[in-house]
Amino acid sequence: MWENGCNICKCCKEHSVPFCGLCGEFPCEWLCNTLTWDKNGIEQLKMLAEEYRRRSAVFSSFLHELWKKIGTHGIMTLSTCAENRVTSRPMSVVVIDGRFYCQTDENYLKCKQISANSNVALCFKNFSVEGICRFIGKPLDDENQFFARAYQKHFQGSFEAYYALAAECLLEITPTLIYSWEYELTKPYMEYWDFENMLHRKEWK
Repeated sequence: MWENGCNICKCCKEHSVPFCGLCGEFPCEWLCNTLTWDKNGIEQLKMLAEEYRRRSAVFSSFLHELWKKIGTHGIMTLSTCAENRVTSRPMSVVVIDGRFYCQTDENYLKCKQISANSNVALCFKNFSVEGICRFIGKPLDDENQFFARAYQKHFQGSFEAYYALAAECLLEITPTLIYSWEYELTKPYMEYWDFENMLHRKEWK
């Protein structure tokens, strides 16, 4: 729906919200005039927004420990896929505000794969990260100095060698699912952080 011309989806995208109920202008006159096929649509969106905020508060309580375990940076394997070909490569990654950032040459195969398919995966320690990758400009751009500071701090050698190269582009990976293999008193379990549905669970093996 996000790609097929739905005006409601387009409006949500412009307002940077996943659905109308979370918009600061909700319920706007345009939406009320548009949702003519569902007389209970506005009330249902209000209920959905309440559930979203409830889940978000609960889910957030599990994230502090997750980011503490993952840390601020690391050499992570980035996997990309397009046209039935999967490739993987170690990347110098920094973690800022719940997102993963790295830079690379825009002419490399993985950039072409990301352009064709934004679904990517990262592997780091005992964590697997599935997410959506997007290009956010050049590392040198003023608005990306937050990355430059972290990159220089944690990867000084790479920063000096690659940061200012003209062909470098900056990648931002927003996680949709993170999971890890853990043990508790020698008993193994999988732990999942589902960002799309804001759910956390443990699955004992």
